[in-house]
Amino acid sequence: MSKEIKSTIIDLGNINVKFIGDNKGKFSSKITNDYQSYEEGFQRIEYNGTKTYIGIGELSREFNKADRDYMAQLLYGIGKANTADTTETNLTLLLPIIQMKNKAKLVAALKEKTFNFKFNREDRSIKINDLLVLPEGYASYYSLDIEDRKGDVCILDIGSRTINICVLENGKIAKTNTIKLGSFDFYSKIKAIENAKGEDFTEEDVQRLIDNGLIKIESKQYIEFLGDILNLVKPYVNLKTYNTIFTGGTSLMLKDYITKLPLSKFKIHQNAETSNVDGALEAAKKVWSNGNKQQ
Repeated sequence: MSKEIKSTIIDLGNINVKFIGDNKGKFSSKITNDYQSYEEGFQRIEYNGTKTYIGIGELSREFNKADRDYMAQLLYGIGKANTADTTETNLTLLLPIIQMKNKAKLVAALKEKTFNFKFNREDRSIKINDLLVLPEGYASYYSLDIEDRKGDVCILDIGSRTINICVLENGKIAKTNTIKLGSFDFYSKIKAIENAKGEDFTEEDVQRLIDNGLIKIESKQYIEFLGDILNLVKPYVNLKTYNTIFTGGTSLMLKDYITKLPLSKFKIHQNAETSNVDGALEAAKKVWSNGNKQQ
C-alpha cells in the first residue's frame, strides 16, 4: 500500500498568510531582505542563497498574486504547517476569482518540484507532489455547514485587496466576480488623513495604531467604507434575494455595521478569517481522496 501524501493549504494573503497542515495558524505577510545584525531574533527563510525575514519590512504592493515574489512566504508557510520530517506534500493555494486565469503560472513553478531551503536554522527539503488552485470565496463554500449551503447563497469574501463574490444556486455556481477594494484601501485613506496632520505613517502602521488607540476611527468612517463595498457589489448581485455569507478578515473589522444591514437573511461566517483555508482543506480532501491528480 502506498503511503498517503500529506496535504498543505496556504493562503498567501496580502496582510497575513494562513496555513493548514500538521499545524494551523497565520503569520504577517511583511517581508524584508535587508541585513539584520541579530538574525536569530527573527523568523526567516533562506532559499537560493537569499535570506528573507518574515513579519518585518513591507507588504507587497503587487496586486496579481501569481506575479508576486511569493516564494519566501510560501516556503515559510509550508515549514510552519508541517513537521520537520515532512519530505513531500500536496499543496493547495488560493487566488482571487478574477486571477484564476493565472493558475498555470503557479502550476508551472511549483508542481512536482523539490525545494531545498533553510527554515530558521533547520535544513528542509520538500517536494510539492500535486498542486490544487482554488478561487477565494468559492473555497469558503466548503467550510459552510449543510444548512448554510441550502438554496441560493451569496458568499462575499472581503479581504485586504479584493472582494470576491461567489453566487451559488442550489449548490451550483451561478456567477462569480472580483472587485478591487479591501481593507488596504481603507488604511490608505486613513493614512492620508493622518499624514495631512503632519504624521508620516504607512498603510502597514494603521491597524497597529488603531489597536493601540493612537489613531481614532469614527463610526461614520467604517459605515462609509461598508457603503462603498455594497455600492460596488450592487451591480453584480441583489443581496436581498440570497442567503448572504460575509467572510474574510475585513468582514470582522466591519462586523458591528454589517449586523445592522437591512438584509432578509445573512450572517458573518463564524470563522471569517480562515474560511477560505478551512474550505480549501475540505475541497482538497475530496480531490485527493479519490486519487485524482490535477491537470
